[in-house]
Amino acid sequence: MLSVNKRFKAMSSLIGHSLAGLTVGVTHKQFYFLTTSWTKLLWIIWLVVVAIAPDFDYIVPFLHPSAHEGLRITHSLCYALLLPSLTVIGLRVLGCDRKSLLKATTQLALASASHMGLDLLVGVTSLPILWPFSNHVFKLPFGLLPSAGKPSLSNYYFYYNLGIEMGILIPLSCSLLISQYKRLSLWRWGIIGLLLTVSTYFMHLAYGLSR
Repeated sequence: MLSVNKRFKAMSSLIGHSLAGLTVGVTHKQFYFLTTSWTKLLWIIWLVVVAIAPDFDYIVPFLHPSAHEGLRITHSLCYALLLPSLTVIGLRVLGCDRKSLLKATTQLALASASHMGLDLLVGVTSLPILWPFSNHVFKLPFGLLPSAGKPSLSNYYFYYNLGIEMGILIPLSCSLLISQYKRLSLWRWGIIGLLLTVSTYFMHLAYGLSR
C-alpha cells in the first residue's frame, strides 16, 4: 500500500470547495447591488473564491505549513474571517445598505465556514482552528467525506474519491436548491428524500475508507 501522502491530499478537493461556494451563491436571496446578470455572476464567483481561499497555503510560500511548524494557519477562524471581513468593508464603502450588507455577510460567512467544515468531515488532517490564540489542533475521530486524491491522470484514487465526494455533495446541493421553492409539492419532497438517500449512501462509502 502506498502512503497517504503519495496517494492523497488529506483534505476535501478543490471541486468540492468550489461546489460549496457555488451552492451558497445560488441558494440565497441576492441583495440590491446585484442588479445585472454580470454582477450576480461575479458575486457567485467571489463566493467560490472565498470558499477555496484557505487552500491558498498550497501556492503562497509564507502561508505554507512548512513556514508555521506544520500548522495550516489558513484553516483557522481568524484567517477564514479575513476575506469576508474585507469584502463587507468594501461593500459598505460602496454604499451597501444594512439589510443588503447582512445578506452579503451571511453568504460570505457560510462560504468561508464551508471550507473548514468539509475538511473536518474528511477526518484526517488536524486543523488549528483557534490560531493564533492557540496552536491546539482539532480533528474529528471519523470521516464522512473522502480525502482528495492527488491530482494525476494515472491516479485511480483521484477519480474514485472524487466520485464519492461528488456523490455526497451534489445531491446535498440539489436538495438545498429545491428547498428554495416557496411551495414544496409532495413530489418535490420525494425528490429531496431520494437525493438525501443517495448522499447518505456515499457518506457510508466514505466512512468505510481507510484513513
